Amino acid sequence: DLARPDGAFPDTFFQISARRSPRMYRTTLVPTGEGDAALDAVDDAIDVTAAEGTVHVLGVVEELPMYDRSGRPEKFDDDDPERRERLEAAVDRVATAVAEAGIDPETAVEAGVPAHEIAAYADDIGADAVVMGKRGLDAAADDLLGSTTERVIRNADTTVVSVPASG
Repeated sequence: DLARPDGAFPDTFFQISARRSPRMYRTTLVPTGEGDAALDAVDDAIDVTAAEGTVHVLGVVEELPMYDRSGRPEKFDDDDPERRERLEAAVDRVATAVAEAGIDPETAVEAGVPAHEIAAYADDIGADAVVMGKRGLDAAADDLLGSTTERVIRNADTTVVSVPASG
């Protein structure tokens, strides 16, 4: 029976399978940006990661190409230390939540195109699942261009769980 006790159906298949098979993954990846989307996802990642498993927390400093007048690509922002610091703080917040739940966190900060870096990192660590929030800071751009989560779903070679924003 798929219905919840209140008679409603779960929002996703993941919600059903997570309740039936808690802590099923040994290696889970939670990507984060500067926003709170990963905080929405971290509880789900903890729920599906085995007690002896590891939750990897990845931050990606987005590098967007710009074009000069000649049409040659060049890096958008050579170095923004404040942005990197904010991203590292977000990674630390998620890793702290993982550690407080009794699961070992591993952290990393990469630079590049977020969806590509997330999929590559998941492959590099042999992630059993990527658990990520649906929306980052730039929801308006996501509406126009497509979200990072959608791109990871299309490009990753592992299970990707998209967690809706809370509240």
